[in-house]
Amino acid sequence: MWLVILFDEIGVISYFTVSGWLALTLTDSPFWVGAVAGMSGLALATASLIAGVIVDRLDKRKLIIAGQMVQMFFSFTLAFLIFTGNIALWHILVIAFLRGLAASVKITATHTLILDIVGRSNLLAANAATIAAFTIMGIIMPPIVGLVVEKADIGWMYIVMGCAGLTAASLLFFLRGVESRKRAERTSPLQDLGAGIRFVITTPIVRSLILLGLVGEIFGWGHEAMLPVMARDVLEVGPTGLGYLYSAGSVGALIASLILSARSNINNKERLMIAGYIGMGVFLLLFAWSPWLVTSLILLGISHFMGAGSFAILETTLQTSVPDDMRGRVLSVQAFGFGLSNVTGFQTGAVAAWLGAPVAIAIGAGIVTANGFRLLRGVSLRFRDPQANVLAEE
Repeated sequence: MWLVILFDEIGVISYFTVSGWLALTLTDSPFWVGAVAGMSGLALATASLIAGVIVDRLDKRKLIIAGQMVQMFFSFTLAFLIFTGNIALWHILVIAFLRGLAASVKITATHTLILDIVGRSNLLAANAATIAAFTIMGIIMPPIVGLVVEKADIGWMYIVMGCAGLTAASLLFFLRGVESRKRAERTSPLQDLGAGIRFVITTPIVRSLILLGLVGEIFGWGHEAMLPVMARDVLEVGPTGLGYLYSAGSVGALIASLILSARSNINNKERLMIAGYIGMGVFLLLFAWSPWLVTSLILLGISHFMGAGSFAILETTLQTSVPDDMRGRVLSVQAFGFGLSNVTGFQTGAVAAWLGAPVAIAIGAGIVTANGFRLLRGVSLRFRDPQANVLAEE
């Protein structure tokens, strides 16, 4: 499963690295850079709740394979359009939306399947190892992407994405020994959706974790949509420098994930989660105003170190606070937040076009930092031991 995630992330990271640059090349507008991310996020946010219902009902492995195959098809389609000279902005926007729809199912199914494989006691280490897969590819791929775009043709990166998706889907056929849990009751999809939303709203720890994640995704991680603009207009380093920026963030996240992957549990994890949350916001603020590449790389790396550590703890606490038959629907609400982080591309793109990318990033980072300090008081009660809140035994 880890290898599946590793190859899948080759496609995901390559896509987000080149899609913004492709839009910037075609339009010379920061707004459309944000809009491309926004279209993907809009689809992810729109379909995520329905995706949770689907994941709780169907075979997760088959759903992941289907999502990967859909994204593979769209990667090859974009490559064809680029190589034939027919690529247009509307192609990028439409395919970004359709990829987001496929991602809504794939992301939720992947997160729920991980717990099925490793069990609750090993989930923190497994989530950290999952982040490590993402960050390893996040270090390796962006400089390669930047070099290919600068020296060859951006279309070749879409070929790489398609091949990576095909490899991940093929590897998933070899996954054995994970049984899909049978539903004890038969309800309609609409009833399932309502039950999931009610559970999130009425369960204090789940509600608090979801809201914490939403603010972090929308205002914190949304900065990634503006990295192409920062690379070209602020740091003046081109596509190769953009690759370095993505890699720097991944280095920081990888260090955090390696530390956590060696731990099955940690003390005072609630305070550590909030400390990482605040740290991400603070260092993003500093990154927004840095005019020097080396300084920016360091600041972005530290910010992602803090953010990845916080996210791994949040993800683990959330999954262990939810009954198995409800997990897909609850995690789909979290995926809704992933979508919103990209939907803010419309907003950050507009702000960047008006006031500049540093201001757009700084606004979001300031909101994350303020929210983190707000949650420091009473953090132990707000995010108390989730084992006391588990509503269904394994």
